[in-house]
Amino acid sequence: MPGAVRIARRTGRGGPRVLPITVAGHLCADVTPALTTSARLEPGRLFEVGPLHFGLGGCVANTARALAGLGAPVAIHAAVGDDELGEVIGRAIDATAGLAGRPQVLPGETTSYSLVLEPPGLDRTFWHHVGANARFDGITVPVGAGLLHVGYPSLLPALLADDAAPLVTLLQRARAAGATTSLDLAVVDGTGPMGRLDWDRILRRVLPLVDVVSPSVDDLQSALGEAIAGDGDDRAGALARWLLDAGAAVAAVSDGDRGVRLLAADERRLRAAGPAFADSALRWAGADLGRPPLPVAITTTNGAGDASSAGLLYAVAAGFGPQAAADLATATAACTLSGTAPTREAVAALAPGLADLLRPAGPVDAVLVPANQPAARFYAGGDRISGFRGLPSAEPNTPEDWVASTVDVRGTAPTGQTRLPGGALLADTIAADAQTWLGREHLERFGVDPKILVKLLDAGQRLPVHAHPHRDFAARHLGSAHGKAEAWYILSPGEVWLGLTRDVEPAELLALVDEQRVDELLVDMHRITVEPGDRVYVPPGVLHAIGQGVLLTEVQEPEDLSILLEWRGFDIDGAAHGHLGLGFPLALQAVERRARSAADIDGLVVRAGSPGDGLPTPADEYFRLERLTVTGASEIPAGFGILIGVDGDLSLAAGGAPAPLAPGSTVLLPACCRSRRLTGAGTALLVRPPAA
Repeated sequence: MPGAVRIARRTGRGGPRVLPITVAGHLCADVTPALTTSARLEPGRLFEVGPLHFGLGGCVANTARALAGLGAPVAIHAAVGDDELGEVIGRAIDATAGLAGRPQVLPGETTSYSLVLEPPGLDRTFWHHVGANARFDGITVPVGAGLLHVGYPSLLPALLADDAAPLVTLLQRARAAGATTSLDLAVVDGTGPMGRLDWDRILRRVLPLVDVVSPSVDDLQSALGEAIAGDGDDRAGALARWLLDAGAAVAAVSDGDRGVRLLAADERRLRAAGPAFADSALRWAGADLGRPPLPVAITTTNGAGDASSAGLLYAVAAGFGPQAAADLATATAACTLSGTAPTREAVAALAPGLADLLRPAGPVDAVLVPANQPAARFYAGGDRISGFRGLPSAEPNTPEDWVASTVDVRGTAPTGQTRLPGGALLADTIAADAQTWLGREHLERFGVDPKILVKLLDAGQRLPVHAHPHRDFAARHLGSAHGKAEAWYILSPGEVWLGLTRDVEPAELLALVDEQRVDELLVDMHRITVEPGDRVYVPPGVLHAIGQGVLLTEVQEPEDLSILLEWRGFDIDGAAHGHLGLGFPLALQAVERRARSAADIDGLVVRAGSPGDGLPTPADEYFRLERLTVTGASEIPAGFGILIGVDGDLSLAAGGAPAPLAPGSTVLLPACCRSRRLTGAGTALLVRPPAA
């Protein structure tokens, strides 16, 4: 492309690209009194004990916290009750650096907790209340093309209903989304309902869908009985081989002071194990390793198995081989046993040979991103994007350029996601070094979610009448983290339709859609003439359409969620695919049916000649777009953003010497790059997430 901004990565020893990891399943509060040797249960007696320790417990907290300490991009998904303890857990997760996500609050439920009794010199005993975990069935767990780790199904009764059908469904969804899957177990209470399940049958049903499994010997023997492994020196090896025979790709079984035994299946099975093994299947094939525990002074055994799983998962997600994975699993467990949080620094101090593997990635400068136009969309367009970018004519029906996208076109992963010039997905690159890309303030408020998606859109024909759900509706009915508010910066003139001119009852709206009475819909909407430089905010739920010939820059929440009220004349079966799988009676509940006055609509539009360079104020909740008019020099605000050249003769200096910013250029600006300046004469757009 003429006048392209240079693509630069500063030299230095950068760290690994780590796949994003979701840890789902069991979460509880751990309440641990410091016990003396004399403390015991004896009616009527008082025993002196030490201070009480309160912390997050269960697989979700322990494993995710260790992964975050190692620098992995990690999100949690679990359930708590609507009680005080649930609020305490939510605040504790918010305060844990590097964790994204918050537990789902289940009305009417109590929050799970464990009373951890750990007398000096003895292994711990748990008194456990299952609480809201009893209803966790995996239905709302978001899945994507990263790594999904499911923890402690034996403490999640709903996940094991009907011979573990919900767990099978969750793992199948993850595999269909292109994820690598992982499973950890917990000790099965042989006296309770979980102990009466046919665990041999359950595991043989589940493990063909599990790529990495990381239980302890005690976990497996409590489920399967001791006969499978026996009591020899290689109990862990025998159980790991059983797990592979039952269908897993990698099995890492811990056995207390005997250490960790790691086995892997053949190359064919590993190549079916998702993105984590895409480049390392051959290195893992047939692996058979044992690692003794590192010699540390043991202060607690609580959470050591989860930390070991975290070390293993970090290595898998980073593309390391089996030797590094076994070493890292052992080192993270040793940190926890010694009473130290398993951070990058702590692990490197304990096992210096791992320091280079855990080194964070280096800083990056501005990155020019190429066109990213998904093929065979259901409406026409594309040539105006090519003209704007200075490219040859586009393929037919490529009317959208998904700029800086971490989002899939719905149902066609990974189509729609931006690939950087080296071939890596932008989503993976950001997740692997989120602070470099997004900045500390963004991470503290939003986690690793970039919060924005930018598109160039060329309406080669009038777009159908449609709307997008609010994030509350999307979370409740679709399990999505966002809805879809959007805004437009108009690049070429035309007409758009926005909002209703009269109230419409639910039955009437459903009839208009069912009978495809599109002309009536359009008559009942505000019709607006737009010019280059106009900015239009489209709130969630508001009906809208874009007229033929309009080229615009669109900024939106990062989801692909559209409710189509019109499909006649378009290459899509709207009756089947226009309602997000909800059916129109439910989907149309997300559509605003009230009339908006002309003044309301005027408040959603900022005209090109109006004071100010941003969007209408209500958009600030979701994203920011600023027009930068440069005459001489202009500093670009710090933080993550996407810069788009619009017109004129501009140069961009970002972490290096100035380079031309041609009209149509799209540039990623990572938060770490603090010195960014435009010089020359012209116009550019800066798109940013909501303020942190």
